[in-house]
Amino acid sequence: MSQVQASEPESAAPQRLTLGQNARTGIAIALVATLSGFAGLGYEIVWTRMLAVSLGHELVAVLGVISALFGGLALGSLLLGRAIAGSRRPAVWYAGLELMIGAWALVLIGATPLFGDLVPALVPVDASALRQWSVAFALPFVLLLPATLAMGATLPALEAVLAPRLASGAAVGHVYAANTFGAVAGTLATAFLIIPALGLSATLVLCAVLNAVCAAAMLAVARESALVPAARPIRAPETGSASLPVLTPLFLTGLLGIGYEVLTVRVLSQILENTIYTFAVLLACYLAGTALGAALYARWRSLRGPGADGSVALLVTLTALACLAGAGLLGASGQILSALKAALPVTVAGRLSAELAMAAVAFLPPTIAMGALFTALAQRASDRLGGVGPGLAANTLGAALAPMLFGPVLLPLMGAKYAFALLAAAYVLALPLRSRAALAGGGLTLAATLALVLAPVSLRFVQVPEGGALEWHRDGVMAAVSVVRNAAGDRHLQVNNHFRMGGSASMRSDHRQAHIPLLLHPNPRSALFLGLGTGATLSAAGDHPGLRIEGVELVPEVVESFPYFERTPPRLAGNPDIRIHVADARRFVRAGTAPYDVIVADLYHPSVDGSGALYAREHFAAIRDRLAPDGLFCQWLPLHQLNMETLKVIVRTFLDVFPDTTAWLAQFSVETPLVALIGRRTPATYPSDWVERRVRDRALATGLKAVDLDGSFALFGLHLAGPADLARFAGNAPLNTDDRPVVTASAPGTAYAASERPADRLVALLAALHPAPQTLLAGADPATQTRLAAYWKARDGYIGMGARALAAKGPRDVIGTLAPQLIELVRISPDFDAAYAPVIAMARQLAVTDPSGARRLLEALDRANPSRPDARRLLAQLPPA
Repeated sequence: MSQVQASEPESAAPQRLTLGQNARTGIAIALVATLSGFAGLGYEIVWTRMLAVSLGHELVAVLGVISALFGGLALGSLLLGRAIAGSRRPAVWYAGLELMIGAWALVLIGATPLFGDLVPALVPVDASALRQWSVAFALPFVLLLPATLAMGATLPALEAVLAPRLASGAAVGHVYAANTFGAVAGTLATAFLIIPALGLSATLVLCAVLNAVCAAAMLAVARESALVPAARPIRAPETGSASLPVLTPLFLTGLLGIGYEVLTVRVLSQILENTIYTFAVLLACYLAGTALGAALYARWRSLRGPGADGSVALLVTLTALACLAGAGLLGASGQILSALKAALPVTVAGRLSAELAMAAVAFLPPTIAMGALFTALAQRASDRLGGVGPGLAANTLGAALAPMLFGPVLLPLMGAKYAFALLAAAYVLALPLRSRAALAGGGLTLAATLALVLAPVSLRFVQVPEGGALEWHRDGVMAAVSVVRNAAGDRHLQVNNHFRMGGSASMRSDHRQAHIPLLLHPNPRSALFLGLGTGATLSAAGDHPGLRIEGVELVPEVVESFPYFERTPPRLAGNPDIRIHVADARRFVRAGTAPYDVIVADLYHPSVDGSGALYAREHFAAIRDRLAPDGLFCQWLPLHQLNMETLKVIVRTFLDVFPDTTAWLAQFSVETPLVALIGRRTPATYPSDWVERRVRDRALATGLKAVDLDGSFALFGLHLAGPADLARFAGNAPLNTDDRPVVTASAPGTAYAASERPADRLVALLAALHPAPQTLLAGADPATQTRLAAYWKARDGYIGMGARALAAKGPRDVIGTLAPQLIELVRISPDFDAAYAPVIAMARQLAVTDPSGARRLLEALDRANPSRPDARRLLAQLPPA
């Protein structure tokens, strides 16, 4: 195959550098590559978060953004790589590329929200899959193209600058390793430091500054060395068939390398906390291994000299075997993580260290092999094709296709274990099966693959309590979803092996989460529920007559699990008044047009990556715009998963959109306390007999009685605070916005290492709030206001008593200790049935063994509340003293 040597005038011949000058220049270029990698990963993290806000968190949108990023990179390598490789001034090319990236990044700060405004028109509610896929890829691809095109050409430019300075011919390994080590630092610094401190827009500005620094440094390197390198020898344009043997292995290794990442992250998501920091740690380990492998190969190539063949067959075999070993270790990842947690302190740093170590176990051996293999193949492509651009384009194209192949296709189709086996076997396709060593490596890989298939290794992690059973499981496209039954027969819905979505034991609380906001509206005709869990809250809304109901759930398999909870209730199938959508909540709210009387948002787990955007000011404002003039929005908050500082951030953000906000309890649980923020467009107060006036339907009255909401005091007794009180509580807490995702950064602290128990958090919240009856009840007489204030005092005492009982260790004297406290709460508020009913239950049990003790208990209860006949009726049934 002939070569075409670019010529230049003799006067333009480059000045030769000394060995020391070459070394210093090489170090400078490596530092530039490191800074460029730092900025590149910073951009990737910020852009994916900015676009997810507009496109949604459905798998379609996530994969569309990732593929658009990779697609732009591949196109840049392909279109510009050869031109840069043949240029006499690759340093100037590189500087221009960095300036283009930085300039476009600054443009995107203003352009991204404008493009986001197009999404509701381009992807309406319940759009077809083809339309959603098209927009999810095309919009990010076009929006990011100027930057990604330039990014894709930076590595070929760096290689072209460095190649003439290296006698070993290992420029690809050096620049790729340096660039990827910079990416590791960029991943960790962006997620842990820069975004929490500066926000997304400022992070983009910082990365743009780094681009400018890289451009200036590269030009300075070129000027200082006084070197304008001769154009490297490049080959004449080859036909596709001639370059295919060189590019196909790079395509396959890109596809399989990212495929391994997709599968591993999905498996580990079943045992890790899945915060923004979890995914930063996983990505950093993946990149670190790749960079280390590239550096090791570059060092080996330097020692062996430019004639080394790279031992591609050996590297392919090692990579495939390392992937199989990684899959085997993932089978024991639950035990490994438990051991790591036991050995490390129960702090945020300790828990993150455990996740980092688990990520290293899963990623480092395979990715070290992958990094070396890529570098060998890319260097071979560069040597044969006159530059690394075409090879990098092929590899990146494979990487772009991997998330779509392994995520929504292979994982649900065959499960993680068999997908890993297929992946390892596919590496054989990357082998040039012409040598004895290649054939031996292929045979060894296939044998090890068969061993994994036959081994008793499970990559499905589902916590099944003793005496319970796994009733249903799906490895879905976005998450692993399970229905688990405990020994008592209660079913729970688990997502990614976490008890997060409720179950039959929580139906009472789930129903109240629908009834409370619906009762506070005078006459709701339409309601929207964002996040569905087991479907119980949505089902309870069906008790309200004449109500048109819509529900939105992100994970399709969660909706598939509804029939397993039909007995408790939910009556969803066949109900013409209930319509369910599988969609992202934010995208659904922005895409719709019909107003709603009531919108209810579920308990989003704030530490889970992506959930923080559902507490952002922009989302609350979009919901406000979907409310009817007298409508209300209810945001439920899991106080057991929120520290007080994050709670203050959410309250302050909510108040900024809904100045007329009130806070409510769902129930009196101290283990899983739930708080609602209910905002209105217009202020509202209530008459003291509101529920009695409001509820006329017999079926609704029955449903309310089943969850102890059949009276005004039962409803108003859940009130926690009004707008002024909440404003004092929130103080000067920062707003949570799309640009400053405070919740995303702060909430994981509670998931990793809570500083206090949920019960203590609830007690502290009650102590900080001071509700006033006159701000809630319209024109109520002083006696009614006094009764409500007494109810709240008894309620707070009851919760405090529960918190103390939960903290007590060892056996408790229920009759001798708790009963007198409950009777005192009844004396404070005769309306507080939550204290009266347990004493009656205690007396019934005591009557069997100690009738005299039961009599004393009932007499004390009757004195505390003589208006109720229950105690006297039970007294009459006891034998004479």
